[in-house]
Amino acid sequence: MTAKIIDDVLNDPTISDWLKWALRSALNRDPLDVTNDVEILHLILVQRLEALGLVNYSPN
Repeated sequence: MTAKIIDDVLNDPTISDWLKWALRSALNRDPLDVTNDVEILHLILVQRLEALGLVNYSPN
């Protein structure tokens, strides 16, 4: 299932080039390290959205 999802994302013309690049890069790294980095990036981007007043995010 995972290989199909990866292939679908990489071949979807509606997916951004940035996300495709990030996915390709992630596939060459330790999955746990990538997951930790993604969680940190998520927190940073949510804080940015909140600072810009674009979203009020609450995980619970």
